[in-house]
Amino acid sequence: MMWYLSGNHDDTMIDDPYSLIIDRPNARRHMSFGFGIHRCMGNRLGEMQLRILWEELLKRFADIKVLEEPERVKSNFVRGYSKLMVEVTRL
Repeated sequence: MMWYLSGNHDDTMIDDPYSLIIDRPNARRHMSFGFGIHRCMGNRLGEMQLRILWEELLKRFADIKVLEEPERVKSNFVRGYSKLMVEVTRL
């Protein structure tokens, strides 16, 4: 198992790991998506994509109903779903 928070503070990989240095030479080698001292700038893009997705879905459907309990991904890294059964009602 890898603890991603500790990886972002590994001084053998990241010089001065407790400082935010936006132009680090190895900036893409961080282990965070979204939070932490070495924040992933792509997080904002992901948030925007999800917001647009929901805006477009809500324009097309009057109702989205969850039909059964979702199945979760078994992971120490991602809190996500592997299956989510829904029923949509068109406008």
